[in-house]
Amino acid sequence: MRWLIVEDALRDRKGHWLEWVTTFTRGFRQLGDEVTVLADAEVAPDIRDSVGAEPILPRSIWHRLGDSAGPLTRYSRVFTHNWQTWRVMNRYLHSRPEFDAIFVPTVSVHHLLAWGRLIKGPLRRPKTRVLLFFLTAPARVDAAGNAVFDGSPTARLFLALLNWLTAEVQSGKVVLGVETKAMQSALRELTGLPFVWFPQPVAPPVRESRASGEWIEMACFGAARAEKGSDVLQEAIWLHRREFPASRVRFTIQWIDDFHAGRELITKSPVLQADQQMRFVTRYFGDGEYAEHLRRTDVMVLPYRRSSYALRGSRVVIEAAVNGIPVVATRGTTLACVAEDFGTGVWCDDGNAQSLAYAIAEMDSRFEEMSCRAAAARAAAVERFSVPEFRRIFVVSAKLSNPKKPGLVVPTHSGVLEINPEFSHEP
Repeated sequence: MRWLIVEDALRDRKGHWLEWVTTFTRGFRQLGDEVTVLADAEVAPDIRDSVGAEPILPRSIWHRLGDSAGPLTRYSRVFTHNWQTWRVMNRYLHSRPEFDAIFVPTVSVHHLLAWGRLIKGPLRRPKTRVLLFFLTAPARVDAAGNAVFDGSPTARLFLALLNWLTAEVQSGKVVLGVETKAMQSALRELTGLPFVWFPQPVAPPVRESRASGEWIEMACFGAARAEKGSDVLQEAIWLHRREFPASRVRFTIQWIDDFHAGRELITKSPVLQADQQMRFVTRYFGDGEYAEHLRRTDVMVLPYRRSSYALRGSRVVIEAAVNGIPVVATRGTTLACVAEDFGTGVWCDDGNAQSLAYAIAEMDSRFEEMSCRAAAARAAAVERFSVPEFRRIFVVSAKLSNPKKPGLVVPTHSGVLEINPEFSHEP
């Protein structure tokens, strides 16, 4: 199969974009597929060279979503970025041979109009399938636990554009993908369209079991932010130190920059910086460095806020699951769901430092049990969060079959589907 991966967020080492694209390119190629990658025109040379990306896409919208632009500027970007994306991709597709699959890993409303025009224009070719993958959406969970759109003009445009693609989605020409069960359920309910829950593949495990040692190494990786509860985590560590002085826990937090929680600027705690059993990592990891940290980590502490992670997913909790690392996570988030289904953990209350401090203490007291349970769940996590599983789900969802050739019969929600052996890596 010939893949085209179109990722305008691929520019530097911020976020997980490089790991995300690298996992797919390496995994697809190991399965015998051909892969072409397009990246932000401003992509750093080392990032470009590491995946062989062509730097032609417009400046990434993802790197501008967190700035302080006013409403008019933010809404105008929806249309300008769609126009820029359509112009670049229209030119590119007319000058290249046909791809079997075009994978757009981080779609937002800033891309959806452009891709709709492309799908109804140069991509009308019968062979090409398009996978539009939504890491986020203008939807949320209300106080009663119901999925609702956020009421913004962006949400209304999002729904209108999806409805515009209904025929292509129903035919399998377009596959709408999400990375969590919660997001799938919410968007199916709100749009009436068959969103598909895909795994978010991660790198193969880097550890088989816990490294021996008298300390329990707990960590939170990824740049510190309010939505990830980094402020709550700092306070909880301080409370834990005060209330459980005999604890055998040491902490590592990745804290690239200070951040705002509401109007308050959150900085690294001077008390914790002076703590010999506390370590702040203040830069992005270089090649191979993150894997080394995972080898040393016994527990992942992820107090992400439910307001941001009731629907969206986290790569870090999946990396914990495939490496057999138990987690401490916020109750009611997708992180807790992943840990429940493919690992194990202890849950804390949303935004509550005291609850988090006690959850850390509970993990300390039950660590041997939790570590064994997480190790026992590793195999299921490794199988689920893999490129072959991602590819298999895409093949079924895109209805890639040829009635002239016998194939594999795969059950689906609506019956069975025959898949050509050339599109399947089932045993």
